[in-house]
Parts: sequence; structure tokens; C-alpha cells
Amino acid sequence: MTMNEKKYKRLEYLRHNIDYLTIRERQEYYELLNELKKEGNYSESEEFEEYTEPEYSDYESENFQQRDLESPSNNYNTNRRNTRESSPSPEKNRNKISTGNKGSKKVKSGKKKKRHWLRTIFGIIILIIVLMVGFFVYGYQRGVKHEGSPAKQEKFTSLKNSDGSVNILLLGADQRPWQSSGVAHTDSIMVLHVNGKDHKIQIVSFMRDTLVNIPDVGSSDSPDSKINSAFTIGEQYNKQGVNLMSETLKKNFGINCQYYAVVDFSSFATIIDSLFPTGLKIDAKFSTVNGETLSAVPVPDDLAATEGKTSSDKDLTAEEAAELGYPDGGGTFMMIKPGTQKMDGRMLLNYARFRHDDEGDYGRVKRQQQVLETVMSKMKNPLALFTASSALGTTRAVTMTNIPNSFFLTKGITTLLDMKNGINSTTIPADNDWENAYDMYGGLGLSIDMTKYKAKAQELLGQ
Repeated sequence: MTMNEKKYKRLEYLRHNIDYLTIRERQEYYELLNELKKEGNYSESEEFEEYTEPEYSDYESENFQQRDLESPSNNYNTNRRNTRESSPSPEKNRNKISTGNKGSKKVKSGKKKKRHWLRTIFGIIILIIVLMVGFFVYGYQRGVKHEGSPAKQEKFTSLKNSDGSVNILLLGADQRPWQSSGVAHTDSIMVLHVNGKDHKIQIVSFMRDTLVNIPDVGSSDSPDSKINSAFTIGEQYNKQGVNLMSETLKKNFGINCQYYAVVDFSSFATIIDSLFPTGLKIDAKFSTVNGETLSAVPVPDDLAATEGKTSSDKDLTAEEAAELGYPDGGGTFMMIKPGTQKMDGRMLLNYARFRHDDEGDYGRVKRQQQVLETVMSKMKNPLALFTASSALGTTRAVTMTNIPNSFFLTKGITTLLDMKNGINSTTIPADNDWENAYDMYGGLGLSIDMTKYKAKAQELLGQ
């Protein structure tokens, strides 16, 4: 039985188009070729080859499949004519496929893969940003719901540093929930400095009883007012407490404040609870109290009147409080044990405000710095990326501040995650580097070497 004319024509067609065959068509070609060989009806001059199972590279498989899609059967006559007139021998074309073109196609394939990965990475980044914004908005709404309304801004003159660094004035007001801001002082006065190049953070705390000159207050330029009274006076004068505090720092220490943030008792506790729903682990440190080391230190609990007592609260009479050195009489005190423990927002607030051990106000400043450093160090964990966004949203809602939301979502989180050298803290004045003196109202304050500490403040916080 001999090969019929139809098969032979098919074989001839496949041979002439050897360069354009798919894997399936090549297999058909070699099967027909072997059939013709068995019949003994072919000559060596026809350039037919005996069939062997070909080994195709990844490129060839892809290339042949692509040709199969791009060269439909209705192009048969055109392909046949072009092959007869101009195609080089099948062997030469196969050599081209296995050498030059192969390398070229691999490069293109690599570029496609690279573009694919770039698109994937870009998509992931966009998704992360969208989620962060969503968590921020969620946290903001949660804060508004808790406080009843978002905290309002005050008039503030923003002063920028020439080197691109950012100074943020942080104020902790001792405003009780039932009091107005006009009677509040600032227990905590800090300037947080963010270096514009390496995101290094510096915190400078100013002791609240430091004697300074408040602009347009007093009869001369001598330091005759406690620095914490600047906020109270400004609040009483058309709600400009933050601005007057900034102007006071500028006049006495020559430093600029671009942004500000003010928290009171209630908002501080809310912020901590939103940042750390299960509590913040911190090492509680106290000095002696009236020369004695206590196993549990009674710390005034100012939120007990509005939020009720906790299991760690204890009522002390005036006589009991006086024995522990409390001049303001008895009341409700939270018993805090020294050592490492988890604190919720309320306990952390009471701990940061405590000043009745033997280190007095200087000890309180150290605890405030410790709290801020601990909070920021815990937030720089990349795993806290989304919870930090939510907490920053809550912070934004309950904090009186002029920091724009864009700063919270970009530089705020970036700074937390990219703190290379940790946080450095400094107190002005240093421990016992002052003399006792009286302010214009007869209150006892701290007289410092203003020239020395002005230079120190500018060194740490820029100009």
C-alpha cells in the first residue's frame, strides 16, 4: 500500500513550511516522513529527514504556539509561495531558532516579567495606602464619637526652621473634665524636633515653673512669670493660649514651632487606649516619698469624679495624704506599684502627672518623657502600620492641633517606622541647675541661666 497523493502533498507542504509549523504540525510531518520512508518512495535529494522525537525549549513551545495563532490555515497559499521563493533551508532556519532569536526572545520575556512584578508591587503599595487612609478615617470617626465633636483649632502663628526640620509644640493641659480651658495650666511643655534628613527625633522638655518673660505680660523684660502660665493667660485672652506659649518660647529661647498639639486629661487617656487596646507595657519608676520607698505609691486619680473608681483606687483622708507629703488634702488615689506592668490610658495619665515623690516636678518631667518615648518606640513596629493609622485618626479627632492630616499619614508614620537612632530627651533646666526665686505674683519658681539654655535650646531644636 502506497502513500496516496493527498498525504504526499500534505507532506510536501509541511516540508516547505517547516519554519512555520506548530508542535502538532511538526509531529505530523515526521510521521508522514517515516511512512514515506517505509514505502521506499523518496530520494535523498528531497531533503526529508527521519522522524525522531524533538526536544523543544520553553521558547520554541511558546514561539510555535504563537505562530499557530498568528498564521491561520487560510494563509496556506501565501505561506507556500513565500517559502518556495525566499525561505532558506529548514536546517538553517532551525539553527536560527536555536541560537540568535532564542536569546533575543528571552530578554523580552525577562522585561515582561519585570514589568509584571513592578505592576504587582505598585498595586500592593496603592492598596496599603488606601487601607491606611481607611483606618485613619475610622479612627477619626471613633474619636469624634467619643468626644462628641472634633477638637477645634486655635489661632496660631506657624514658625518654620530654615534647615527643613520640624518642631512640634506638645502641651499637656491640667484641665479637669468639668473645667474650662481658661483655668488650665500646662503640666507638660515639650517641643518634639524631627530632623528633615534622617528622621532623628529630639524631645526637649521645659519645666513648668521655669521663670521667663511672657510677651506683653509684666512690667519689664525680666523673667518674672512661670512659663506654664503663658497658656492660661492666652486662653483667657480670646483663646490664644497655644500661640502665646509659642511666642514665649521664641522670645526667651529663640526657637520656632511650626505645629502644635494640645491634649487634656480625657483626650490623653482616649489616645493611649486607641493606640494600645490591651494596655502599654512600661516600667513604673518613682523616687522616695518623704524619704521612704513605698511598695505602692498613691497617685491622685483626677478622672475618678467623672469616670468612677477603679479596683486600684483608694480614698485617703486629709491627714493620711499629709503624712505622704500631699499638701492639697485627701481624695481618691490610684495605688501604682513600681516596676514593669501594663497600664491603660487612665493609669498612664496618672503616672505621667505624678509629682509628689522626692524628685518633685523634675521627676514628673522624666516620667512624661519616658511615657512619650515608650509610646513612640512601640508604634514604630511595621506590624502596627494599620493600627497606628487608626490610632492617629483618633488622636487627630481628640487633639487640638494644626498638624494637617497629610502629615499624620506621611511624615508621621514614616518617622515612627524610620527612627534610626531612637529618641533623645533633654530637660531645661537640668536637674538642680536653677535657683529658687519668686514670680510677679509671689509664687515660687525656678531662675535659670537664660543665655546658657537659649543656646542649648537652639542647638537641639534649630532656628
